[in-house]
Amino acid sequence: MQILIVDDDDFALHVLQNTLGRMGYPVAMARDGQEAMEALRKGDIRLVITDWDMPNMNGIELCRAIRREELSGYVYIIMLTGREGASQRMEGLFAGADDFLNKPLDPEELLVCLKTAERILALETRDLALFALAKLAESRDTETGTHVERVQAYTRLIAQHLSDEVKAVNGVDDEYIRLLYQTSPLHDLGKVAIPDSILLKPGKLTPGEFAIMETHTVIGAQTLDAALQRFPNARFLQMAREVAISHHERFDGTGYPNGLVGYQIPLCGRIVAVADVYDALTSKRVYKEAMSHEHAMETIMRGRGIHFDPDVIDAFQRAETRILTEDQRLREVGEITAVLPSIPELPADPAGVAGPVPCGILIVEDDPIILQQLAKLITATGEQVYTANDGNKAMRVWRDHFPRIIISDWLMPGMDGVELCRQIRSESLKEPVHFIMLTAQSNKGSLLDAYSAGVDDFISKPFDAEELLARVRAGIRSACLRDDLVRKANGTQALNAQLAVVNSRLERLAITDELTGLFNRRHAMSQLEEQCALAERYGRPVTVALLDIDHFKAINDTYGHEVGDAVLRRVASLLRDQTRGTDAVCRVGGEEFLIISPQLTIQEVTVCADRCRLAVANHIFNIGSAEIRATVSAGLATRTTALSQFVDLLRCADQALYAAKHAGRNMIKIYEDLAGEMDMNNVPNDTKNLVAQASMDTPPINMEAILKRCGGDPSFADAVTERFRLQAGVEVDRINAALDTLDFDTLRRSAHSLKSMAAYVSADAASECARQIEDYAVKKLSDPIIPLLVNLRDQVNAAIQWITTKNAA
Repeated sequence: MQILIVDDDDFALHVLQNTLGRMGYPVAMARDGQEAMEALRKGDIRLVITDWDMPNMNGIELCRAIRREELSGYVYIIMLTGREGASQRMEGLFAGADDFLNKPLDPEELLVCLKTAERILALETRDLALFALAKLAESRDTETGTHVERVQAYTRLIAQHLSDEVKAVNGVDDEYIRLLYQTSPLHDLGKVAIPDSILLKPGKLTPGEFAIMETHTVIGAQTLDAALQRFPNARFLQMAREVAISHHERFDGTGYPNGLVGYQIPLCGRIVAVADVYDALTSKRVYKEAMSHEHAMETIMRGRGIHFDPDVIDAFQRAETRILTEDQRLREVGEITAVLPSIPELPADPAGVAGPVPCGILIVEDDPIILQQLAKLITATGEQVYTANDGNKAMRVWRDHFPRIIISDWLMPGMDGVELCRQIRSESLKEPVHFIMLTAQSNKGSLLDAYSAGVDDFISKPFDAEELLARVRAGIRSACLRDDLVRKANGTQALNAQLAVVNSRLERLAITDELTGLFNRRHAMSQLEEQCALAERYGRPVTVALLDIDHFKAINDTYGHEVGDAVLRRVASLLRDQTRGTDAVCRVGGEEFLIISPQLTIQEVTVCADRCRLAVANHIFNIGSAEIRATVSAGLATRTTALSQFVDLLRCADQALYAAKHAGRNMIKIYEDLAGEMDMNNVPNDTKNLVAQASMDTPPINMEAILKRCGGDPSFADAVTERFRLQAGVEVDRINAALDTLDFDTLRRSAHSLKSMAAYVSADAASECARQIEDYAVKKLSDPIIPLLVNLRDQVNAAIQWITTKNAA
């Protein structure tokens, strides 16, 4: 799998390219978001690793651009960031990022992240499964060509061109359009159950046949209902069902199956109705020629407000040029034949030999002469013929051999033909029987009694040989048609079973953090948004607690990531044990957890959070030979009128968590209590601590950490430190020159590059100082940079001197 890495820093690109290359991944590179978009449009790239801070188009803007673009498949986005806090990560999440990695990169964390991405991309089968089901329905009619693909394309274009007002009223956003694009192919799913004699009929359907055809909408909805029973919250299944059952409703209420009127019809159904009719009009069928685009447009426009929603027709007109282009392109592509593997036919007999299932014909007649004549005549069909001279014997033969066609006389001693038919109907639950009655009866009441008993057809005595053979062959065709439907139904059931498995895996994947088994951050954001909406509606509280494991990096660095992962799993278990079943416990970052507590006040959640804090603090993490102690800090916030949006609520909890960390860790802070403690919007930079760190006797560079980040490759580690030795001083001089001229763009770029280089060689004080300079350059504030630059030069010089001394030694 090729990976696209996006960063404006050549040093970071070089390190990441080298690291990925050693892992065996081919790499493409881009230096800003615009260049990355060009690469994505050209090639089959499914995985992007992008820096957050870049010129022209930053990482957030790139995420949004990727999600808006109509690419060939889903693109998994990993965001590289040195930013801390849930609110920043939320910004990336809402923009479309899938995962985050902190700079400097740890190769082990990177590899785990890549493997997760590969699993998710490998499971990206929902679209294929939905499309496959649609193609299964379409495969019944080889005349439809690329109908599924065309309706899919038209549907998306119409939805995109809806007016802003219509989009706002109906909640149509990028996600809605994406789901509609995925599910629109299932509009005719129910046609798998329509008999070929009706579905493929070249002429006009009779009223009875049309009534059967109309049932495809209900059958499609019922098929999707089965999946919805298992996954009631799956939006794509909900929309697929709405599309299947409503795309033949008409705006004036004369459609089917429910006769819905106007805006009672779901918007997705109103959109697909236009796309479906347009494609039907412009496509050739055995019973009609294709209309021109112009003629089809006139026909559809005449249906405005009658058959179709006027708002959707307006969108259709706005999208007309693009629809015509897509129509021409897709008709040139032709029929797609390799979407699904072929579904194996059911075995025709216990030995598994392919071919038509033998029907077998049982003749029941008490007159031996007529019985002999019938047997000789029916042998011409090539089917196995069985005979019986009364009803009781006929039942024994039928139970032994299960013939599918029965020709019986009406009047016989013992059990007559009507009673024989009634007995067989009561037992033939698995294999239906075509029952033909031989009779001289003409009484209407008697015939109705026979029909009620289950007789399918009548032949008058004396019988005409040709007519009898014709009716027998019709019965054989009926039996074969039923067998064919069973095979197709079993194929559909197999596909549905596969879809259910895929859906189950996707559902779990969509809401669960793989490491801890808690809800993941995507589900956390969804739950928090939902709870805030409920709180707004019903006037009830909702409170969140954001918890972070203190000094977790030290655990990873000391004991390794495997032990760190075990600590995360244990902490997750402890949090679950200390919370209510109605609380949502989620992992929202590397070592960050979120507890969403609906209907609890801040005081009640404080008690719960303190239980969690004490449970972790009192727990001894015995992992292998390691005996580890850990603590957590927590920040709490509750929804108020001022904090009505879930994003604001989470941001305030994050600020309270920062205050808990700042105050010494292993404690709880409440956002509402922070006003007198510190100004959270202007947290002072801890420059004195950075300087003190730089002046300590410990080496300014940690070679073990560098070697680990370079995947244990000493030559690569040496190349990274040498690059820092040669380039870091140059970047400091550029920052100094840019400060003199107030060239904030150069200031930002040089500080960003130096921050990255220093982080990779573990010169943490220099990296943090460069980060602060970068932030001030973005804000175009020069005065705070001056003292920082002095400290930065000292730290860089100390690191360069240490590298030079080591190399000389």
